[in-house]
Amino acid sequence: MVDFSPLKDFRGTADFFLLRHGQSEGNKQDIVQGHLDYPLSGEGREQASRTGIWLAGRNIQSVFCSPLKRAAETARIAAQAAGLAPPVSLPQLLEMDTGIYTGLALADAAAKYPELWPRFQAESWEAVEGTEKIPALKQRATAAWETLVQKAAAIARGEAPAPPSRFGLLAVTHAGFFQWLIRAASGGDSWFPLFPMGHCGVYQLSLTGTVSRWELLNFQAPGVTGKR
Repeated sequence: MVDFSPLKDFRGTADFFLLRHGQSEGNKQDIVQGHLDYPLSGEGREQASRTGIWLAGRNIQSVFCSPLKRAAETARIAAQAAGLAPPVSLPQLLEMDTGIYTGLALADAAAKYPELWPRFQAESWEAVEGTEKIPALKQRATAAWETLVQKAAAIARGEAPAPPSRFGLLAVTHAGFFQWLIRAASGGDSWFPLFPMGHCGVYQLSLTGTVSRWELLNFQAPGVTGKR
């Protein structure tokens, strides 16, 4: 579980906005991307821009992103549209390794590895050869949260300019790793239940004192369309 105690004495509210990247060229082809480095599609860039417009005025102090193109480009476009500082690459936000399914559409993966498909349905990615396994995902997600919390705590202490009552941080990542960011903050040791992840889907966790609550779940900004 994430340790939010560095913020326990902050009397305001810290908002953590977690954002999945916009549609990539790989998404357009329904390809399992993993560490493959596809850029955004035209629709994905539009999704990122509309999301940035929605983020404007939410007092976001810092933007972090996965180093993969589809996340980094989403973060850059959204930050620019929101009038924010350029994003900082955070390797801990990288998508999970999707093993032998990488580069395949799921339908093709089922046809190529028919004996594996029932296990994939029952165990999700834990069943697929070569994937990043649950202990590593949990550890990496907790480390990513630690970076975000420490940054928020520094802002709350006045080490970076921010109004004292409420501020936000934005982290742009990927659908697979996103699952474990949620679990690291809320608990859970298996892939199930799976949380929906739309293109530029937003999850917002707000922390006030010692109380945390999910304010938004798979929210898409006005005008954003695509997979939900």
